[in-house]
Amino acid sequence: MIKLLFVEDDDTYAYAVQGGLELLESYDVRWAKNGKEALDMYGTFCPDVVVSDVEMPEMNGYDLARAIRAKDENVVILLATGLTSPKDLHKGYELDIDEYVKKPYIADELHLRIQAILKRTRKAAATPEYAAEKYKTNAQPVGEYTFDAEVHTLSIGNCITQKLTPLEAQLLAFLLENRDCLVPRADILQRLWATEKPEFSSRSLDVFVSKLRKYLSKDSSIKIVNKRGRGLRLVIG
Repeated sequence: MIKLLFVEDDDTYAYAVQGGLELLESYDVRWAKNGKEALDMYGTFCPDVVVSDVEMPEMNGYDLARAIRAKDENVVILLATGLTSPKDLHKGYELDIDEYVKKPYIADELHLRIQAILKRTRKAAATPEYAAEKYKTNAQPVGEYTFDAEVHTLSIGNCITQKLTPLEAQLLAFLLENRDCLVPRADILQRLWATEKPEFSSRSLDVFVSKLRKYLSKDSSIKIVNKRGRGLRLVIG
């Protein structure tokens, strides 16, 4: 049974989603009406997954995610929102959330997203050597950087300059695996996201690309080229 902390200030909507999740018989669901109540509940409930609305009274979803992530690096966090601009998405991913889910959604959709994330994280935890083999990267050079896909780090010399999220590391590894080749966006989305809403994940991909460019900015020879409507190319040198 997956322990799920569900945070939503709309009573009617929360009742429908919580009821749908409980019918699946896979979740022990606790409902909080705002971020402050959720943070108090988090300490005693110790959930495996947190699904939180973004715009709430008392404490919004971003502040809740920041507070929870400071306590726990492993709990799965999904933010639910109708805000889908790159700026809004960037704010959540900077807090190291695992995924966004676009509102309105139903319990079955949420279940599929959660299962996809848990499958991905459990596989990585159980077989880290599989991930390194799959992406053909294990402390390999990227220009002046050293990239370790297994532990999700970018380094220069002996200094770790950036700790990457699992999705950031997977994206960089995939581009590096196909260095100098144009990788279709559809292939990247298929590799990184299990989703029924490709247009939403496509916007998320743009945010990840922006973050990788920032992380790699100390070496001007590294470029992630975006061919609009076609795909991405990693160029070094």
